[in-house]
Amino acid sequence: MPKVSEEYRTARRSEIARAALRCFARKGFDATSMADIIAESGLSVGAIYGHYKSKNELIQLTVAELLEGRFDDLSDVMSAEHLVPPGELIGLFLRGVRSEIGDVGVLVQVWAAAVRDAELRRMASGIAAKILGMFARYLTAWHEQEGMPAADAQERAARESAICIGIAQGYIVQTAILDDFDGDAYIASVESVFR
Repeated sequence: MPKVSEEYRTARRSEIARAALRCFARKGFDATSMADIIAESGLSVGAIYGHYKSKNELIQLTVAELLEGRFDDLSDVMSAEHLVPPGELIGLFLRGVRSEIGDVGVLVQVWAAAVRDAELRRMASGIAAKILGMFARYLTAWHEQEGMPAADAQERAARESAICIGIAQGYIVQTAILDDFDGDAYIASVESVFR
């Protein structure tokens, strides 16, 4: 049997994740079964379970991959000679989430399921901690760039990173439940307020 390349495995995992996200958007996270995801993907049971053991693992790894893209975005921003204002970083983050996920209501569904499911709650908490860390690193560097002493910058960034998470969650929830929500205007407002 020929050896499968890592590139092929990554592409297949992405294909499965996209099928799962379409199912979650259409049927809801709780109502979607692995059988639904298998049918949506057009792949065999073995192909799916060769990559993911369960629906929870699938969503956890899908969100983790989404985050990797956002961390790559942050790396690009942090390597610049002059950091962009915090609002622009939040805008970059939100646009990246929207681009990767498509229907961000899926995240709201996962959060709702996490209230009742300890495994999903641990996953959501771990992801939130990584995002907090991402914003805290950026904000520390931003405040230092603006002339704040390192210790003060770190302390202030720790407080402000939670606000960044709240702004992102507010965008996601409003996008999911408000029919007339203008996400682009929201992002533009965030970018203009947090300069």
